[in-house]
Amino acid sequence: MADRNLRIRVLMEGADRLTRPMREAAAGSGRLAQTLKATRDRLKDLEAAQASIGDFRQLKTGLAETERKMAQAQARTARLGRELAQTENPTKKLRAEFERARRESANLSTQHQQQSARLQELRGRLSAAGVSTRDLVAGERRLCTEVGATTEQLREQERRLQQVTDRARRFADAQNRFSRLQGTATGLAAGGMASIGTGMAIAAPLTVAVEGSMEFQSVMTDINQKVNQSREAGRLMGLDLRKAALAVNQFPADLQKGVDTLTGFGLGARQAVDMMTPIGRAATAYKAEIDDLGKATFSAHDNLKVPIEQTAKALDVMAQAGKSGAFEVKDMAQYFPELTANMQSLGSRGIPAVADLAAALQITRKGAGDAAGAATNLQNLLSKINAGDTTKNFAKFGIDVPAAMKKAAKEGRSPIEEIVRLTQQATGGDQAKLSSLFGDMQVQQALRPLMSAFSEYQSIRSEALAANGTVNTDFADRMNDDAEKVKRLQIQTKNLSTTLGDQLRPTVGVISDRFSQWGERIAAVAERHPNLTRAAAVAAGVLASLFIVVGGGAIVLAGLVAPFAALSAAATLLGIGMLPLIGITAGVMLGIGLLAGGAYLLYSNWSGITAWWDDLWTRVGQRIDAAINYLRSIKMSDIGRYLIDGLIAGIQAAFPNLTAMITKIGTMLPAGLRKLLGIHSPSRVFAAIGGHVMAGLDQGLADNASNPLTRIADLSGQMTRALAVGATSAAIAAAPVAAQSPSAQPGAGVGNAPPVAPATYNLHFHGVTGDPQDIEDAVARAIEKIERDRRGRGFGDNGD
Repeated sequence: MADRNLRIRVLMEGADRLTRPMREAAAGSGRLAQTLKATRDRLKDLEAAQASIGDFRQLKTGLAETERKMAQAQARTARLGRELAQTENPTKKLRAEFERARRESANLSTQHQQQSARLQELRGRLSAAGVSTRDLVAGERRLCTEVGATTEQLREQERRLQQVTDRARRFADAQNRFSRLQGTATGLAAGGMASIGTGMAIAAPLTVAVEGSMEFQSVMTDINQKVNQSREAGRLMGLDLRKAALAVNQFPADLQKGVDTLTGFGLGARQAVDMMTPIGRAATAYKAEIDDLGKATFSAHDNLKVPIEQTAKALDVMAQAGKSGAFEVKDMAQYFPELTANMQSLGSRGIPAVADLAAALQITRKGAGDAAGAATNLQNLLSKINAGDTTKNFAKFGIDVPAAMKKAAKEGRSPIEEIVRLTQQATGGDQAKLSSLFGDMQVQQALRPLMSAFSEYQSIRSEALAANGTVNTDFADRMNDDAEKVKRLQIQTKNLSTTLGDQLRPTVGVISDRFSQWGERIAAVAERHPNLTRAAAVAAGVLASLFIVVGGGAIVLAGLVAPFAALSAAATLLGIGMLPLIGITAGVMLGIGLLAGGAYLLYSNWSGITAWWDDLWTRVGQRIDAAINYLRSIKMSDIGRYLIDGLIAGIQAAFPNLTAMITKIGTMLPAGLRKLLGIHSPSRVFAAIGGHVMAGLDQGLADNASNPLTRIADLSGQMTRALAVGATSAAIAAAPVAAQSPSAQPGAGVGNAPPVAPATYNLHFHGVTGDPQDIEDAVARAIEKIERDRRGRGFGDNGD
């Protein structure tokens, strides 16, 4: 078993070591896949940044084109506005062209705003990607470099992932190969074990049957020896007991035990078998022990002289009495042997004595804590009836107990009933006087319930004597229990097994005899030819050794199956031949062997090594002790004083040199600094530095002055265009007003119209941003509002 466990453990460890790299490869593959995904996401981000650069350039170009078109549209709108302002009666076409120009200008303004917002969004996105819109070429160049590097990294990761995948595939192939080899070995072992198990399963019931038959035969032999009957008679008795076992629903072995007990008491074989049927039924009906019931019925037969044929009646009496109280049949079976002996001494006989005892036990049970106490109390009462103290105590009351008991026995009255009657006569029914008659407390505990329930005692006894077939009735009722039905099946199975064993037992006996004869012959030959016996023993020893060696080799081979399977799997995994791998393994095994040899050499020479080490340690200890003693001899205070004195002496010796050096440095430092910094009054060095600072400031302002001026010029132009659009709108609104003025008489020409006075606007803006388009829109809306308020609702006012 230990070898098999070792072999299984070796196989399991080999499988674990083989699959561990596969598990690690799978985990590494997962991590590599995550890294690959992150790289791909990074590449997408870079490509998106490149696309944003293209969009930014295209949008910036489009924005410039939109600004150009918007400027043209605004100029055209201003021109048409001036024409409308200068025309007294503008045509419908002119007005339509003006409205179209104004709508176009508004649309282009909206488009310009959208493009500006989109451009700002792209600028923010590129800034987040680390690309400055001021230097798109450098940003694009950097992105191209990063895209190339990321692409190369992606290729490398894909290559590594492919390597991991190939490795996992090789691991899977290796595992499959290992599993096939291991499965073959396991299948062979399982087949062998299955065959052995099948044989054992078939032989198990036959073995049980033969063993049961031999055990039954052995007990019958014990009974035969006690009753001096033949083996054939014992065999027939065994058949009767098996039949009786089914009839009373008890196992044959239990009936055998009961018969063995009865025959041990001196009963004949036939008498014991006849008593077993009622005893077995009672044991089944009341769950009593057959052995106890056998002892109780035998005591009734032997002590109370109850005939064998009245055993069933005695059991009916006991059963009926047990139903009337708490002292059951199984309790009577346990305590009847002692009680019947006492009843015999009082001259009680037959079934009435059984009924008397059974009824008295039901009454005394009321005054006791359990059945054992009730039986003890009644037994003490029966044993004290003819005691000398009892006779003297009753004589004080004028009662002759021995004479009264003899008269009761002669007249067929119960000794228990008689002693109760005499006690009541002596005490007058006063139980307090019982101590004057019986000093024994247990006797008093038996008499008190008998005196109190005397009529009940007589009633129970009468009913018990009248009982007939009580046990059979209760037995039939008990057999309706499912547990008893299952027990009956078990008894039948046991009988069948014993019967089958009886058929096989002779064959087993014959085979055993044959083997015994062969053994005797071999022993005789060995005694006559000791040299031949010795040679045969040596040959057997050699053969046994050979089998042991072969078996050990098989175990070792089984243990090597896993390593060789692992080597085969590793060869498949690494894609190399078995021989190089075996060579590597042999090298490792050789290293392990060398280590083991070194360990053995250490072990075998351990005494010499320990002696050398002890000697070395002793010498080292001596050196350490000498050093410690030397250090103890040194005064540390002297050493400290010498160190401080030396330090002070050194400082004092070097102090003059230090003072001279500091003085020299102090003398040289001012002159050197004045020369280096050009210090006069004022400093020429700082004057030169100030000139350089102002020159740099001037150059910086000159190089970058164009940018603020360009921005101011753009802003001024946008404001001019906005004011022009507003002025045109005002002129258009003022034309109808001039036409409707009183000075405009019919027939007057255009040249006679009074000149339009220039309008002055006071504008106040709140919440307007610095965007030119926002300023333009705010100016236009303010002028329009002023003109509407000035002229009321007139031409061109749609109520917007």
